Amino acid sequence: MLRRQNPACTKHLLVSDSDTESDNLSDYHGPRALKRNKKENEIDEGKDIKWECSKRKRNKKEKIGDKECSQNVKAFKEDPDSVIEQAKKYQEHMKEIPIPPTHGSDVVFITWQGLARSMMEFYGQPLHYLTHVLAKQWDESRIGAEDEDKPIINIINPIKAETIIWGMEEVHRRCTSHVHLTSLWLCDPGYHAFVDDVIPPY
Repeated sequence: MLRRQNPACTKHLLVSDSDTESDNLSDYHGPRALKRNKKENEIDEGKDIKWECSKRKRNKKEKIGDKECSQNVKAFKEDPDSVIEQAKKYQEHMKEIPIPPTHGSDVVFITWQGLARSMMEFYGQPLHYLTHVLAKQWDESRIGAEDEDKPIINIINPIKAETIIWGMEEVHRRCTSHVHLTSLWLCDPGYHAFVDDVIPPY
């Protein structure tokens, strides 16, 4: 005898499908989802505002730097040999200055730039332009660190710190190209402060 077959498990499939669908909809369109989306949008907007502000500040600094750089480049185009010759003379002169054989001046210093100045006074000789640039970068790299206000002399052994500076100085004196120096000087209006004492202005 033949039996009539009903569709198997249609009821629970329909219920589970509708339940699943409603769950999914509540996830994306319910009050919780709206709050979450609002919060995410606020965070994104906050990030965008901060990014725009920092971008504006960065652009302002870059414009000032670009203006100074373009003025130097203009002067360089009018008299290109002057800066190149000065860089060549400077590098040749710095190469001839011997590095002190012994280190350990017992100078007191707080920053890398302070150490560089103290070493110049103690040993009676100039330090290379690039050494000053690097010392400044190292001081700037400490901004925001936990020990930012702590003197370098309390972090690194003074003799070791001085040895580091002399090591850099030797590399800068012996290996720097005057062409590289020229390119840096064109974008640094303050380079005269470190150069004019070694080589008189052109």
